[in-house]
Amino acid sequence: MGIKRGLKNIFKFSEIENAKKNVGIALMILILGLIIFSIYFLVFYAKPCSDDKCFVSSVETCKSVSWVREDEQASWIYIVKGNAGGDACKVEVRLKEMKQGTIDSEGLQGKQMTCIFQKGSTQFPEKDISQCTGPLKEELQDLIIQRMHNYLLENVGEIKQEFTAV
Repeated sequence: MGIKRGLKNIFKFSEIENAKKNVGIALMILILGLIIFSIYFLVFYAKPCSDDKCFVSSVETCKSVSWVREDEQASWIYIVKGNAGGDACKVEVRLKEMKQGTIDSEGLQGKQMTCIFQKGSTQFPEKDISQCTGPLKEELQDLIIQRMHNYLLENVGEIKQEFTAV
């Protein structure tokens, strides 16, 4: 009888140790999850803005926000990423959808660029792409160059006459 009772106590002790270990692991996973969740909201989460006033006031402080701007030609997504030094913020600009334009401009959809946006500026970042970097800027520049090239080819006769008249 003594041996049976001793074995039962050992197995009970072993079960208690396993339960403690499992609770410890679960608690560590929970704490890690809370840390990851907190970091996401403190660093990566951008509060959505509903209008341009919210966006402009957030750019003044480089506060992380997102805003979708709709116009006749396109839908743009802006995400303020943070301070770019001095009187400027880093703003990610993404072309969500082209509403008007040629077939070659539809390839720009979904592309993004990061722009240095001056605090207090009344112009949207995509209007001055010289302050931007990224695939959207490169493709916009390529499109502009291609359109200028096509214009020159179509109007080479008129341009030649203009030069000879001078």
